[in-house]
Amino acid sequence: MTTIRTIFAIASAGLLAACSQYLPRYSAPLPSAETGYYENIQRPRLALLEYRLGKYFAQKKRPYPVVCAAAGYVHPHFSDSLPRPLDPDVERALIARFPELSPLSRCKRDGLDIVATDTGQAAAIFDVHEFVCDSPAECLGWGGYYANGPHGWSYYRMNFDRGEWQIKPEPLNIVLTGSEAR
Repeated sequence: MTTIRTIFAIASAGLLAACSQYLPRYSAPLPSAETGYYENIQRPRLALLEYRLGKYFAQKKRPYPVVCAAAGYVHPHFSDSLPRPLDPDVERALIARFPELSPLSRCKRDGLDIVATDTGQAAAIFDVHEFVCDSPAECLGWGGYYANGPHGWSYYRMNFDRGEWQIKPEPLNIVLTGSEAR
């Protein structure tokens, strides 16, 4: 009986060691590590990316088990549109802030879908794009994610006020019209 337990213990340890590089992502969240992007007037794009990631990870039910972040836009309708990686220091800071965030190398394009390279699970890539600043303290841009056809981008207005970026959704006031034959 002890031989079976010993074999089982060795096999379990081997399996855990093989998966250990992914275990921290599933562990309890660590205390938030400050990135400083909200307080940096020169990094509005990263403040918006952090804001959108924070909003996603604050949800109790998340639709995508694997989430990555990119520096550039992933066009949803062109399969050859590939995400541009963040600066490695930025990616490390965001992963320290959000332990559930995976490196961009873990998310890949599969046709029009985004999947995890190791598991093939549905994944999402967060980005900020079409970002413009009218002044050093006022910016507008799209922030959100692309994942397997659906996307969750919203338009945001940002103002640097009281030493940090203030971020709020910008209503687009889009009116859909159509003609109906009568």
